[in-house]
Amino acid sequence: MTRTAKTTTAPRTGRGKKNLAGAVQERLDATPERLVRARENGQAPTRDAVSGTSSGGVRRILDPFDVMRANRVLAPHDPKLNDIRWLIGESLRRTHQRARMDGLRAVALDRAGSTGFGPRPGLPQSEAALHARDKLRKAEDRVGPAAWPILTRIVIEGAGVRECRGFVPELATPWRADAVVADRLRVGLDLVGELFGVTRGRSAGGGGS
Repeated sequence: MTRTAKTTTAPRTGRGKKNLAGAVQERLDATPERLVRARENGQAPTRDAVSGTSSGGVRRILDPFDVMRANRVLAPHDPKLNDIRWLIGESLRRTHQRARMDGLRAVALDRAGSTGFGPRPGLPQSEAALHARDKLRKAEDRVGPAAWPILTRIVIEGAGVRECRGFVPELATPWRADAVVADRLRVGLDLVGELFGVTRGRSAGGGGS
């Protein structure tokens, strides 16, 4: 009679599932609007260290939108939805940055080989930038005029909720205006989640949170 040695298998890590926590930690280079606002507030952006290199990586700025995620303001009763809404905002930032790309240009045939590398002014802009601008226009149409200015002001420009009170002039009470601004921000993020490829359905929050 021979004994067979028992083999232990490592637990499955669920690689097929999206690692939401890891994705949340990924940051993207700060938008020019956020850098300007950070300088106005006396903040200095820092660069992450890149392994194997002496130069830094992306610039990190702890702006109000990031603080809202840290304090679970984006979805007070659902930590996962809180992170998902933050990811939607990061996708909006990334799309906004692609829409600003105008350095990739075509080369005129009569100038081929006559100049070095670099942008050629006056020529068609890159397809990536044009596609990103189309996506931003679709996002604006989907969100609507009531929430889109709030979404762009907080997510892209790095403003706080208090700075968006002017978008709800019908409310004179500050805390009520802040509540409406935060609610419109959540709704706006939910409406563009599918457009930016973060969620499958039209609304990330379902019934809202």
